[in-house]
Amino acid sequence: MLRWRLLFGTIFVAALMGLVILDHNLATPGALLFPLAIAVTPLAAAEMLRLTSVRDQLPARWVVYLGSLLVVVANGVPHWWPDYPSDCPLGIMGWPLGAFTAAVLLAIVGELIRFDKPEGLAKNLALTVLCIGYAGLFLGFIVQLRFVGGAAWNTVPLISLLVIVKASDTGAYTVGRLAGRHKLAPKISPGKTIEGLIGGVLFACVGAWFVFVVIGPRITEGVEPVAVWRWMFYALILTFAGVAGDLSVSLLKRDSGYKDSSTWLPGLGGVLDMMDSLLVSAPVAWFLWIVLFRS
Repeated sequence: MLRWRLLFGTIFVAALMGLVILDHNLATPGALLFPLAIAVTPLAAAEMLRLTSVRDQLPARWVVYLGSLLVVVANGVPHWWPDYPSDCPLGIMGWPLGAFTAAVLLAIVGELIRFDKPEGLAKNLALTVLCIGYAGLFLGFIVQLRFVGGAAWNTVPLISLLVIVKASDTGAYTVGRLAGRHKLAPKISPGKTIEGLIGGVLFACVGAWFVFVVIGPRITEGVEPVAVWRWMFYALILTFAGVAGDLSVSLLKRDSGYKDSSTWLPGLGGVLDMMDSLLVSAPVAWFLWIVLFRS
């Protein structure tokens, strides 16, 4: 299993990196990756619905699909709107946040339409919003990382997320399997260990070095070298955010009784199993990129 996970993980990251590189060379930024994000959204929404639609829980399915797509699509509005006004009060993030607000209102309308009895109404409404948050809002931040660096940094912010978080996942899994002794969260994910977390931090730092020292200078335009403490801090925070993302989906799987978020990829699960750490890390990476790296 260790070899299979490492092999597939390598193939997965290599495929994503290949798509990012192709997108990097296109005249229109995001022309390849944005449609991919839209295509992934229904898959992520379906898996969130699978994990939350258990027992008497019943989030509104059509609201989750429509709301998630609405949020992800809204991320592209300021980037592909011809002659988008630079002084627009909504700015860049106003569109997806506005779309998320609309999706929450849509969730309320959905509950009004299907109301029959009060039992479970608040719970179902909360689960609908949670599903949209994961499959729409969090995924939208991955889209935003394609653009947050501007023309100077280009695809480096997105590359940094993919490389650092997946390097951390690989390091945590490998070190945990080979040397793990002390459980990190035994009630939620018995396989995770403190030793694995340490391995994840070390692998993440190596990944950050690769991005900011090796790749970055070759594909950026006129940006100054990043101080070591900045990319090491960035790698450390993304590691913990990735672990939180992994554990959050594990928590949902524990509650639902499912081992994997989906069964379409035997032994590895589904979209959420592969992207859980990326989804939660994306808003953290977006915020840190603005604070630490943008001039």
